[in-house]
Amino acid sequence: MLFLGTEDYPAEGSFEKYLTSNGGSSNAFTASEDTVYYFDIVADSDVVLAEGMKRFGSFFTSPLFTESATGRELNAIESENSKNLQSDTFRLYQIEKSRSNSAHPYSKFFTGNKATLLDGTKRAGLNLRDELVKFYGKYYSANQMSLAIVAPQSLPKLKELVQSSFSSIPNRETRPPEVEWAHVPPFLEGASIIPAEKNIVEIVPVQDLRQVTCSWPIVYKSKEDSDDIHLMKPDYFVMHLMGHEGPGSLLSYLKNQGWANSFGAGTNAELSDFETFDVTVELTFKGLTELDKVIESIFSYIRMLRQERVPAYVFDEVLQLSELEWRFATKGNPGSYVQSLVKAMVEFGDISPSLVVAGPRRVALKESLSRLQEPRVSFSSSSQREETISATLDFTNKLTVDDAIITVLSKSFEGKTSSVETWYGTAYNTRPVSVSTLNAWQNCAKAADLGVAYPKPNVFIPEEKGLRVKKKVKIDEVKAMSFEGRMTPRTPPKIIRDNEWTVYFKQDDRFGEPKAFLIFQLLTKEVYSSEFFAALATLYQSCVVDAIEEYAYDATLAGLSYDVQVLPRGVRLTFGGYNDKLEDFAAYVARKLSRDVGDILPKNDAEFDRYKDRLMRALSAFDVKQPYAHAIYYSSLTLQPRNFQYTNEQLRSAMRQITLPDLLSYSSKLWSSGKGEALIQGNLDEKEALALVDKIDKTLAFKTVSAEEYPPRLKALPLPLVPSDVTPTRLTSSEPNPSNKNAAVQVLLQSLGETEKDHVLIEVLDAILHEPFYEDLRTNQQLGYIVSSGVKAVAKTRNINFVVQSSVAPAEKLTNAVLKFLSGVRKTYLEPLNQGDTTVYVKSLLDKKTEPDKKLVVEVTRNWAEISSGRLQFDRTQKEAAALLDISKEDILEFWDLIYGGSPNGRRILVSEVVPRSGPASSKSPATSTGYAEGNKKAAKTPGGSLRLGVNDIEQFRRDREQL
Repeated sequence: MLFLGTEDYPAEGSFEKYLTSNGGSSNAFTASEDTVYYFDIVADSDVVLAEGMKRFGSFFTSPLFTESATGRELNAIESENSKNLQSDTFRLYQIEKSRSNSAHPYSKFFTGNKATLLDGTKRAGLNLRDELVKFYGKYYSANQMSLAIVAPQSLPKLKELVQSSFSSIPNRETRPPEVEWAHVPPFLEGASIIPAEKNIVEIVPVQDLRQVTCSWPIVYKSKEDSDDIHLMKPDYFVMHLMGHEGPGSLLSYLKNQGWANSFGAGTNAELSDFETFDVTVELTFKGLTELDKVIESIFSYIRMLRQERVPAYVFDEVLQLSELEWRFATKGNPGSYVQSLVKAMVEFGDISPSLVVAGPRRVALKESLSRLQEPRVSFSSSSQREETISATLDFTNKLTVDDAIITVLSKSFEGKTSSVETWYGTAYNTRPVSVSTLNAWQNCAKAADLGVAYPKPNVFIPEEKGLRVKKKVKIDEVKAMSFEGRMTPRTPPKIIRDNEWTVYFKQDDRFGEPKAFLIFQLLTKEVYSSEFFAALATLYQSCVVDAIEEYAYDATLAGLSYDVQVLPRGVRLTFGGYNDKLEDFAAYVARKLSRDVGDILPKNDAEFDRYKDRLMRALSAFDVKQPYAHAIYYSSLTLQPRNFQYTNEQLRSAMRQITLPDLLSYSSKLWSSGKGEALIQGNLDEKEALALVDKIDKTLAFKTVSAEEYPPRLKALPLPLVPSDVTPTRLTSSEPNPSNKNAAVQVLLQSLGETEKDHVLIEVLDAILHEPFYEDLRTNQQLGYIVSSGVKAVAKTRNINFVVQSSVAPAEKLTNAVLKFLSGVRKTYLEPLNQGDTTVYVKSLLDKKTEPDKKLVVEVTRNWAEISSGRLQFDRTQKEAAALLDISKEDILEFWDLIYGGSPNGRRILVSEVVPRSGPASSKSPATSTGYAEGNKKAAKTPGGSLRLGVNDIEQFRRDREQL
């Protein structure tokens, strides 16, 4: 509501329009106890930032809360709720809340809907808008608010802007809301809607999930207790130990038993009076049948934590790793950063203002408040370590059998449940845990008897001498941020080897991070040449990553990363992190994936079936994605050659046929031949880079192929040209999830232009149309909660997409609404532009495009994109920026006439519709084929001459487009 007009800025959408024209955006969200509003903007001008802050500040002094906007926002909330009804995240969270004390506000419905907001207030004889204004007047008080700003202006200037924009927010001396329930226990046996302790809730999920979660409420005894937990972070140490995935870990034991695929531990809900500590196990089918034993093994680990002293080196390592991350933290996204800051201000600000930045990221801070700016390599004293160990033990003692709240998800419960949750319709069953089972958990086996032990010392933690930066040139920041500096391309990577490997190298001289990134790709045709091979590729990835995890887990804890992907053009290995131990880690992983792959692939059918089952369930998760995601997916299929993206159904069918011998045969050939491409960038010199590539080359030892055998590069398939007076090509599909009652549409305008000017023109168009499209279809027409537009690249081309999802309007109505909006774009939004308007949009894009990289990984990613695509235009950003400088209103009109108006030969537009099977947004179920797949292309044409397709026509359509 605050976005929908204030006294100073009454026009709805004016704030978003201002931000969009200056390269910015905004949003807001409500958590359990806080609402966060945020925006970002290109702030190189004091005037632009000041105006943005002034508009933002008016949210909290003079919102209008008009009757019409209240009614429309109510519809938006209903649409959002409808979107969430088939989300397992929301469904599970609401059941979790229903297991808390019903007298505590945590137990309430989380998001609200039309029934609770409108019908509820009417039944109580209340006016919704009046209640909204009362709520705002009660809680939107300066003493209950925190503000963070990150901007390039000086601190005195920012202080001045803050005072001028926010000092008029009234301080109503409002008491913190949590005072009202301070003495209400959040969890109380016998006081919840759904039983909590000593009961198991069995839930039927939407996705084919199979998991168990044991959750413990950690209730704060006092404010001091809460502060101590946030400063010491004992939960972090427990999470480190229980969630460890190396040799001897609890996960290792569960995998060896064939009971689990993955394991996670950590703090979940965090409120002012309690948090929860959750342990979640992704179960195999066998693990589900042995559920009691899986849970017992969790208590065996907890017993070890209580009874067997954790080695001191574990605490030293956790502190060391926390400090490393803090010491070498890189600049992140400012929008995300300000959100974390305002949360930290609430959590840590009243302990010490200096904790706002340091508090969330660092552990064992209680004795270090006076030295927060100093990085630590160890505990300040043995007494501080002992205090941390003691706090961790105290935390562990709260993880009892009696207090565990256990939830199990599985499709196997379907048809066997006795209850339905009120707000999301989740089917569930509650069963008490038997006394004998509780006793078994209380008297669980020793961890040592299971082969479970504490982790060994982490050999991958970098040594201090390995953290030295080899080269850094002092940057003139003023010059770098000037227009000339931003338009100057960065030094590109150079080729340092060109035989069986083409190796690009760049030594970092800017970011000063003791880190490097290594990317190796073997180009080969065969690995993705059919849906069967594509399914094998996915299975291979899953198997090897899972098998290497025991070895690699310590490395990932120590700031190293790795990834293996089998892609349409070959196999790619990516490594990154502190360069001190990176070379040995990369060589080991490369050897295991290739030469020693037999050691890590499944040894028997039971192990193989575990991986296959997991992937089959992951593929089936496609069916329960949001309808708008299905619309986008089917649209993307039509634009890519068949061997670059296989359909979900093709992969499922192929996966069912794969056997263990197929996997072994595939993996033995995967690295046998090809052409190598590599990028080495970061804190390494050229000699080190060449030695590293040589080591990887000897490990992989593939046979080099000729250039004629290189796999083809991705090319976008052209959509049919359609005259402007003919309805665009339309692809219609049924929503695969029968319980999802939302319709969705994506309208895609394809531009086949490959020049820098073509690329930036479509970005300018999106900048102009993004906010009006949202305001028209979401705010004014109230067609749905999800309304968006954006630009997407396919190979060297760009498309602009318009997406809508609705629970109240059928797909055809959504399509007509989007097409009607597009038909008025020229007259309503483009022709009225003056040169000043054009300059504003161009400048905001120019500023965003030429913003200097803040992280080494960002520059690496961009350089690799140029290498892997074969474009090798490392100065692409500056070329596109230069093209932007020449954009005029006439260029924009001419480009719009080309991609939408059909000048001179027609336009390329695809409408992708998803039709639900029931509900207000449903319509006649579409045919899976219009005849196109069978060769009857005449039947696929409407009387008006437009092409209609069903999902079974996509393959033939792609085949035809590939011939062009």
